Amino acid sequence: MVTLIWAQTLNGVIGFEGKLPWNIKEEMQHFVKSTKHKTVLMGRNTWDSLKLKPLPKRTNIVITSRPMDLTDENLKVDNNLEKWLKDFKNSQEEIIIIGGKKIFDASLNDADKLIISYIYEEYKGDVFAPEFDLNNFDLTDTQKFTEFEVRTYERKK
Repeated sequence: MVTLIWAQTLNGVIGFEGKLPWNIKEEMQHFVKSTKHKTVLMGRNTWDSLKLKPLPKRTNIVITSRPMDLTDENLKVDNNLEKWLKDFKNSQEEIIIIGGKKIFDASLNDADKLIISYIYEEYKGDVFAPEFDLNNFDLTDTQKFTEFEVRTYERKK
């Protein structure tokens, strides 16, 4: 199963100058809860924004063509996104794509599920959420929080 997870403003902002534009503790807790003990996949820029250390209690996969010197038992580095998508697409095991924009765009057509946090407050941004056709997905869950809500979409069969 291929899942994409991201947070965005209602206008679609997901990043600004290489970082999240907001610092919402409850939203970060939701992200951790959704990804802990799972396999997460990210692009090189997202990896760099993590201060070059793997997310704990997760298998971290970084898709990059640039060499990386870091080794860690919870880190895998590869340049073949398609291989990972194919491996997990027909699997009961879930891989969660956590960014960035290029990786989201390249994996959106393979996504079985989208978990999107919609931040109520607007923030300045220079990176925007991928666009997807709601006709291809069913809204299966909505959770409301003080500063945001989370909507889960599953691909129609």
